Amino acid sequence: MAEQLTQQQSMAVHDRGGKLLVSAAAGSGKTRVLVERLLDYLTDPADPADLDEFLIITYTKAAAMELRGKIAGRLTERIAREPENKHLQQQLQRLFLTQISTVHGFCSAVLKEYAYRVDLSPDFRVADETECADLRTAVLKDLMDRAYVDGEETANFRDFVDSQGVGRSDSAIPAIVEKVYDAARCHLDPQRWLDSCLSHVELEGVTDAAQSIWGKYLMEQLFSWLDLQIDALRLCQTRLEQGGGAEKPAANIAQLVKQLEFLRVSATWDEVYTRKDVSFGTLRFSGKTYDPALADQVKAVREACKKGLEQRTRWFANDSAQVLADLRASAGAARGIICLVRQFEADFSRLKRARRILDFSDLEHSTLDLLLGKSRTGLTAAARELGGRYREVMVDEYQDSNAVQDAIFTALTQQKQNCFMVGDVKQSIYRFRLADPQIFLEKYGSYAPAEAARPGQGRKILLSSNFRSGGEVISGINDVFAACMSVRVGGLTYGPEEALREGAPHTPLGEAATELYVLEVTDGDAYDKEAAFTAGKIREMLASGATVRQEDTLRPVTPEDIVILLRSPGTMADAFRAALEAEGIRCALDGGANLLETPEVSTLIALLQVVANPRQDIPLLAVLASPVFGFTADDLAAFRAACKKGTVYDALCCSTGEKAAYFLETLAVLRRKARLEPLTQLLQACLGLTRLDSIYGAMPGGKARKENLQLFFQLAVDYEKSSLRTLSQFLEHLQTLGGSQVAASGSSAGCVTIMSIHKSKGLEFPVVFLCGLSHRFNPSDRQEQVLCDKDLGLGLAVADNVHRLRYSAISKQAIAASIKAESVSEEMRILYVAMTRAKDRLVMTCTLKNPEKKLTQLANRLIPGGQTLVNMEADCHADWVLAAAIQRVEAGELHALAGRPERLLTGSCPWKIRLIETAPVAAPTDAPVQERQPFPEGAVDALRAGLSFRYAHEAATRAPSKQTATGRKGRELDEEVQEDTQPRREAPAWRKPSFRQPAGLPAARGSAVHSAMQFICYDACADEAGVRRELARLTQAGLLTPDQAAMVSPAQLAAFFATPIGRKLAEGAEHIREFKFSILDDGGKYGQGLEGEQVLLQGVVDCALLERDGITVLDFKTDRVTEQTLPQTAARYRLQLETYAEALTRIFQQPIKGKYLYFFHLNQFYRL
Repeated sequence: MAEQLTQQQSMAVHDRGGKLLVSAAAGSGKTRVLVERLLDYLTDPADPADLDEFLIITYTKAAAMELRGKIAGRLTERIAREPENKHLQQQLQRLFLTQISTVHGFCSAVLKEYAYRVDLSPDFRVADETECADLRTAVLKDLMDRAYVDGEETANFRDFVDSQGVGRSDSAIPAIVEKVYDAARCHLDPQRWLDSCLSHVELEGVTDAAQSIWGKYLMEQLFSWLDLQIDALRLCQTRLEQGGGAEKPAANIAQLVKQLEFLRVSATWDEVYTRKDVSFGTLRFSGKTYDPALADQVKAVREACKKGLEQRTRWFANDSAQVLADLRASAGAARGIICLVRQFEADFSRLKRARRILDFSDLEHSTLDLLLGKSRTGLTAAARELGGRYREVMVDEYQDSNAVQDAIFTALTQQKQNCFMVGDVKQSIYRFRLADPQIFLEKYGSYAPAEAARPGQGRKILLSSNFRSGGEVISGINDVFAACMSVRVGGLTYGPEEALREGAPHTPLGEAATELYVLEVTDGDAYDKEAAFTAGKIREMLASGATVRQEDTLRPVTPEDIVILLRSPGTMADAFRAALEAEGIRCALDGGANLLETPEVSTLIALLQVVANPRQDIPLLAVLASPVFGFTADDLAAFRAACKKGTVYDALCCSTGEKAAYFLETLAVLRRKARLEPLTQLLQACLGLTRLDSIYGAMPGGKARKENLQLFFQLAVDYEKSSLRTLSQFLEHLQTLGGSQVAASGSSAGCVTIMSIHKSKGLEFPVVFLCGLSHRFNPSDRQEQVLCDKDLGLGLAVADNVHRLRYSAISKQAIAASIKAESVSEEMRILYVAMTRAKDRLVMTCTLKNPEKKLTQLANRLIPGGQTLVNMEADCHADWVLAAAIQRVEAGELHALAGRPERLLTGSCPWKIRLIETAPVAAPTDAPVQERQPFPEGAVDALRAGLSFRYAHEAATRAPSKQTATGRKGRELDEEVQEDTQPRREAPAWRKPSFRQPAGLPAARGSAVHSAMQFICYDACADEAGVRRELARLTQAGLLTPDQAAMVSPAQLAAFFATPIGRKLAEGAEHIREFKFSILDDGGKYGQGLEGEQVLLQGVVDCALLERDGITVLDFKTDRVTEQTLPQTAARYRLQLETYAEALTRIFQQPIKGKYLYFFHLNQFYRL
């Protein structure tokens, strides 16, 4: 970095008199400016400040530590020049008293001091994320238990569950509650935001869908897009009319423009609804007098218009009356979810208060309560007192603040207007952490330039001199973002003021520093081909002696100079790692590898699983075969062959080998410690007894492996902080972390680094390979069950119970459109972060399956005004990079394939742009053909006999070893009688709302009737009244749900007990109910070729009378039958009843008197 401050930096250091926003571009030295501004205050001859008069907010604890170190270093330098300056010497002592922390660290300290002002316990603590997650789960479970109790909000709750498509269980509801709760907590007043969500769906005074907040937004989006599209088409029309020979195409475009203009002037929702079906007609270019290039251009613009219009007019699929009816239909669901969120907030707050803990959101809101009061009406005495302490409040990475944090900064500086904010909105990439870049953009748009600002007026300064990158890389970055970043996409226009400038001269490399390779792929292995190409380029770069800068000289590139940046390492990193290894290049994953999936940690987890339960075969085998215990495949096979019964652990216990004895001895010690000692001590014992850390530490990459084990140990320490945790609880916690990314360590010495773009923020590398540019943007955040927006509220689905359909209301469509626009803008900023990591060389790669089609369409759409439409419709980073690249004169290979765009640019620094045909799968080499040797005599016959061998019991290999009566026509219960007689269970769910199964479903009614007949007291069912009392008893006991009880007809059950067989049961005759059986049967009954085989037959008998003269088998049916269909229906169950009869005969050694089906629909027996 240059020693002398630039003019912009100097202004940022010395400017006083109002709030100051410093928009510091990548590599512009913002940290230096902050430190120099502090030093300028400390050395002010008129009024020297003390360090502890400043509040400095950073984004992370690591950044706070780094900043404190830089301040100390700068103070030390200045004291060395002024050793007599006692004031500066004192500042080194005051440095450790200065508040340099994250916003949450500041809030925690303030609340400790003022706890009595906001009704907090002074000994509160801040809970970690794990503890908060556990508390949330507990609160949600209790909340769900109470949600089904009848009350005034039950109807709204059921509306929500019914309409939002949560399936047969309500397992999705807790996640929805948490999402809406977290969205509300981002607002200054969460309750007011929830109230606004309700007011939106009330639609008071709304007579047209366009008057609703969502209809207004969608119409604005449509009209904004139409303005751009109409301008592009008008330009096409003018060129067609001027060119001559294209009168019909010109008329077609003119008619299209007229229709779009008519749609554009729509004033109501229904006007858009009736005008949205635009006719594009037929576009034909005939004769030889027209310009083919112009024709291709017009076709591309028109086709893009057609596609874009189809996407946007889907919002207007229904007329206003239907749209408003849908919104009103979703109002009950909105009330239901908001009621749940409010109850969750109350319960969660009550539990946290009881435990005297706060989460991060509580810290922010409690601090805001302290500064502005709960009503948020104005500054409190505490706010004035705190604000008066600070000469200035400095906020680093201001672009990543949210509304609550910004309100805290505003309250602290409202009296003095002394807030110094530094950041770069172009690097705001943490929307998933609820950062709001709009806060920065609003100030950026409203603040005056510092040189023109009045005293007390907010002012801004732009730092655009980049001291990190060479001029060639800076030029390439500017070329891309000048073409692509705008207010619509990215949040601001990348004009001359925002463009990067080389802050200090760099030694020229002598060749292109910005490279783009477009790889043509034809199949589904695009990642592998891109990875292989990238690895080849890196090998070539290392072998050819390519250079990077080192101070004022050049030196050869080394592997640790190189980083491969990926948008989504989870899906691509393995391909790049394998490709690098194939080239003999070592690599380290940073931010892409999951700690829990590394070999050393996965071995330790498997060991813990075995300690918890040694009869888990897969973890046990993983531990035995690991380097820790060293069992070979032969070892494993030997002890398993010696004891084939039971689990692997049982076989291991029977083994007499030394390895087995050592393992069992170690396991016994660890299992004893697991019962007696805390989790962290158990982990220490695991590492100490097995020497696992030493074993993996001695392997290649041992340092990183040992760091991974240390990270895992710290994970356990953090988990155990809040309370004593058991091993089983920790293993369950690890399972919940399985789908998330826990970053592993990686030593990059001598390695190429593979890293996510997010992980790279704040870092710099001599050589950046930016790969995976064709990876499509992730749309999942706008496809969730319920959508939230700070302005548009909640987006829900509408249920059409008549047609059994579920579709998005316009509230959800509008929010999805808003989220998409925000996501595309953030992806633009992510691309900016990625490209600005490069110091000396920037190499970009993308893959295209049909490059000619893609590039031709792109080139033809880049007419005046067309670039904005291209930028808005991008679905991957490659769309923006290619749009900039194809307009460069050096993109000759792209032009040869797709033609030139209308405008070509000559940059100050040329790119290297190549179109690459990836190598196909290698064909067999032309090796010399060896003379065929004759087979030995008889070898052919022996080989043919061997290959034609047929296993004598082949039919048995295809037949299941277990059969259920269901397989011979029966019920689901028959399948439950498996080897361990465990009932079949669905995936874990919070609860199963019974009202999700309408009473008319045959399966639900059949299940209800069978449950009633299983648990009802037969002797209490002499009449219909008795049956009703029994159903009420079963409901109260929880054996039937209210809805199940409602499905059972008391009259039908009373009719059964009025029959001779029913009376016998009611009078106490010996019988069995829901009798589960398992018997061995002859396989010949189940298929040809199974004679002599034994098959396990399992099933459940509904009911059977056990009398001295024989057994009467009963099977209850709820099928809807008539007298005409009864014989045919009964015939379907004949084999099933015969199976039951045979099983009962063998079990009870009694003959069968009768086999009966009882059809409740007809109140009639059918004898088989």
